[in-house]
Amino acid sequence: MPIRVIYIIKVLFISGALYAQINTVYINLEQKFQTIDNFGASDCWSMQKIGAWVTPQKERVADLLFSKEKGIGLSAWRFNLGAGLNLTTIHHPWRTVETFEVASGEYDWTRQAEERWFLQAAKERGVDQFIAFVNSPPGRLTKNGFTNCTDGLGSTNLKSDYENQFATYLVDILKHFRDEWHLSFDYISPVNEPQWEWNYESNQEGNRASNADIKKIVDELYLKLHDENLETEIILIESGDLKSWYLENTNIGTKYGSPYGKYLELMTHAEMQPKIGSIFGGHSYRSDRVSTQLVQDRENLAEYFTPLLNQGWKYWMTEYAVLDGPEGAGGRGRDLTMNTALDVARVIHYDLTILQASAWQWWTAVSPEDYKDGLIYIDYLKDINSQNIIESKILWALGNFSRYIRPGSVRIKLSGADDKYGLLGSAYLNPDQNQLIIVFINMSRDTKTISLHVTGFSSQKNIKVLTPYVTSDNPGDDLKKYHDFDLDSIFFMPARSIVTVLGNIEDSTMIGNLPVFDSSTYQLFQNYPNPFSKTTLLIYYLPERSQVSLTVFSISGEKVIELTKEEKSPGIHYLIWEGKNNQNHTVSSGVYVYTLQAGKHHKSKKMMYVQ
Repeated sequence: MPIRVIYIIKVLFISGALYAQINTVYINLEQKFQTIDNFGASDCWSMQKIGAWVTPQKERVADLLFSKEKGIGLSAWRFNLGAGLNLTTIHHPWRTVETFEVASGEYDWTRQAEERWFLQAAKERGVDQFIAFVNSPPGRLTKNGFTNCTDGLGSTNLKSDYENQFATYLVDILKHFRDEWHLSFDYISPVNEPQWEWNYESNQEGNRASNADIKKIVDELYLKLHDENLETEIILIESGDLKSWYLENTNIGTKYGSPYGKYLELMTHAEMQPKIGSIFGGHSYRSDRVSTQLVQDRENLAEYFTPLLNQGWKYWMTEYAVLDGPEGAGGRGRDLTMNTALDVARVIHYDLTILQASAWQWWTAVSPEDYKDGLIYIDYLKDINSQNIIESKILWALGNFSRYIRPGSVRIKLSGADDKYGLLGSAYLNPDQNQLIIVFINMSRDTKTISLHVTGFSSQKNIKVLTPYVTSDNPGDDLKKYHDFDLDSIFFMPARSIVTVLGNIEDSTMIGNLPVFDSSTYQLFQNYPNPFSKTTLLIYYLPERSQVSLTVFSISGEKVIELTKEEKSPGIHYLIWEGKNNQNHTVSSGVYVYTLQAGKHHKSKKMMYVQ
């Protein structure tokens, strides 16, 4: 019997019972907020150790961090310029790092080879944003000769009137990277959490700096960068907490007789502003207690940020790991499960939605500690010869953002999912404005039933298919692709999970206007659009439940990719092909054949791909 297809409703997946309460989520494509610059992490302190591993293990770590196919696709990498090995006042072998400097104006460029390996690995995998950051000046330039502080030094450990030498040291290194190693740093961060004392008990590289000290460093560094024609921008302040952006740190200020904090005022001062990048770089540590800090602290800071963001400034969240936690229990004890991953995803959500962060960067990519501070863990402190790689769910939780929300994406309005104990959601358009990206976080132990309502489509545009990528405690759920569903569908989000949903915004004339066809027989329709340059829709109809294979071949008969091979229910089904083969490489322009094999039935059609 001939029929005309009007629309199809499908269900993504069901985990547990079907709940009567539907979470209606509204998305407005036209209401836009911040542009996303990157998601990243740092090499501190890890890569100096694992950079000496055998190549296959290093490649595995690099793939997990930087690859968009095998890992989480970070788009920025923070490189620590070490201050020099110091085993006198730093007793943790992980937290003191080589420096290139041998003496004033003299450098050993063979140093930090292990960290440089990962810089190159990041570049090879498509990372193109690099930040060099400093925890302490080299010991030659410090008052106590060490790379952390002591009492009695004054407001900073950098020697008086040595700002010029410090700036020269930094610019010499940046220039060598650019000219000899062909890697340019987009940003240089010369101070790190300057409002903390960083005395010996910190047991790691660190240097305090008052606002006056920071200004002197910036003045000299700005001049040196311009003298050497380096396009690297200065990024500040790496504030160690949120409140220091607008409050003065009176305790340390009183102790050392110079102001610390109120960093927004410092950075926007008429003398400072032209010398630095228009970015507030700061950390989200100890701002994650759910009942008192997570939302409240960010809403308070947003009142100060918003006028400046409207003037063209950007906020980057440049470091976070769990030091305090949602209930104030601290960060001790590795957690490879979704418990901490969900807590981290919730912090990311509120940094992006309340503070409108344009970048979000994790602290240390690889950790040997029994602490909630790593994306990847290793057992170095138990066995220095171990080269095992332990993936955490935090890694994949960050990947729900970093793999899909690429630089140049824009956050758009989403409402109906802002429960810090339940369902959270944020939405984005990709740089080409032709893909919708939604990141849902389900903090609860209940399945969430979600209905999407998207408005703001331009004429003749719509979303035909949505594809979910799931991170949960279920085996294999590390950005696992689940079944496609329609925009008009109700779908079910598993408890304690993070789901990124992608939907291509395409011409809406195809769905709902299929030709009249015989519903008693198997059908394979002409792809749409055809020819195509980015994506095309492949549609077929099954009169009964069938084992289905849909495969693309070259015109010469060579298999290109098998798009699906599974049992399907009766009805209309469709898939998107992006012009890629089984190795995820883009195919060349030409004619291709797509073939439907359903039980004993075999149908084929031709299509044209044009790059």
